[in-house]
Amino acid sequence: MSDIHSVLLKADKCKGCTNCVKNCPTNAIRVHQGQAKIKDEYCIDCGECIRSCEYHAKYASTDRIEEIDDYKYPIALVPPSFYGQFTQNINPTKVILALQELGFYQVWDVALGAEVITAVTKEYLKNNNIPIISSSCPAVVRLVQLLYPELLNYLAPFKSPVEVTAQKAREFIKENEKVKDEEIGIFFITPCPAKMTTVDNPLAMEKSYLDKAIAVDEIYHELIKRVEDIDGYKEIENYNIPYFGISWASNGGEANLLTDINTVSVSGIHNVMSVLEELDRGDLSHIRYFEMVACQPGCVGGVLNIKNPFLAEFNIQNLIKEGVEFVKQDITDYDIKLPMNFKEKSIGSLDDDLIAAMAKLTKLEEEIELLPGLDCAACGAPDCRTLAEDIVNGWANRTDCIFILRQQVADLADEMATLAHALPPVMKRKKEGDDIDED
Repeated sequence: MSDIHSVLLKADKCKGCTNCVKNCPTNAIRVHQGQAKIKDEYCIDCGECIRSCEYHAKYASTDRIEEIDDYKYPIALVPPSFYGQFTQNINPTKVILALQELGFYQVWDVALGAEVITAVTKEYLKNNNIPIISSSCPAVVRLVQLLYPELLNYLAPFKSPVEVTAQKAREFIKENEKVKDEEIGIFFITPCPAKMTTVDNPLAMEKSYLDKAIAVDEIYHELIKRVEDIDGYKEIENYNIPYFGISWASNGGEANLLTDINTVSVSGIHNVMSVLEELDRGDLSHIRYFEMVACQPGCVGGVLNIKNPFLAEFNIQNLIKEGVEFVKQDITDYDIKLPMNFKEKSIGSLDDDLIAAMAKLTKLEEEIELLPGLDCAACGAPDCRTLAEDIVNGWANRTDCIFILRQQVADLADEMATLAHALPPVMKRKKEGDDIDED
């Protein structure tokens, strides 16, 4: 896996179409000479390119089930959305028992961390008048860092439910089992590549409390065999299903728990961008809390899931009907505060030298004027402005634009036709009856 991103390209499967280019929210992909390329500095691992690629040339690199054998005490963290992969007759208790049969020493519900973050957020909103953006979706946080840095102060300054649960699980087993830290392996069952990326590149933290992340589509088929063999309803000692926290799996689940607060729930990365644009303009100051997730309709729509997202959402809604209250927990048992602030993700300017950058800016404006402004993406860049930037930086040519190329070919054809009728005298044929010079 890349040390920077989990979304990668299978070059041999890429056909050079521009579906990924047109659907990437941050203009991170280009197609040159029939091959897609991902610009690491622009990628937020949202997985839209995986979703839109018909040839399966984009994929998410995650960890393997077999890696649990590398640890004496492997711990599984189950996200709320994972329960949406199972029908009503398979309750969370069965899923946990099946994971233990698979080889995990303990299984922890990320929904417990979600309930804690909900309670903390309620208190935080009482003491802060500015709009707050949920920081639970890493793709959204990276989007804000990259394109909307002026909104960084609006991000909730809390660890994600995954991280607070991982930290709690690690500390619990170290204290109760008296084991060494390196003997513990915290595995998150991830529905999306963005959460996979946070294992090696955590947000506003130096190091993640996670050790590995296994994709849902990697573990599901191994797990379903065991789940179906568990008969009836079995109980686990001292375990209460965190129904309220599980509601975080689908759009609105997080905001609905923040009663008596003006909230907006947005799912789908392009929808998130449209709302962030309005928030940036100051048009949504009356909204107190923004629940934003990159996948639609929530984490159940993550590209690494198995089930149709709307069926998974249906399964979640049926499951949480049984919940009546938050699981009783001591919030002080969790360390929810981020050790660092969210920082702007700086991307390359036109040039490090100011004078050269100004010259390139002038050239950029000239190139934009020359291009048709149709934003068709046929050139391999997402829009004409991006192509102009690539031309200025030497990554593309003006003739990559098919409209300019077609015009140049037409002009060349006209010129060749003109030349064909303007042969020099020595190449002209004499007409019949013309006098022939004699010596």
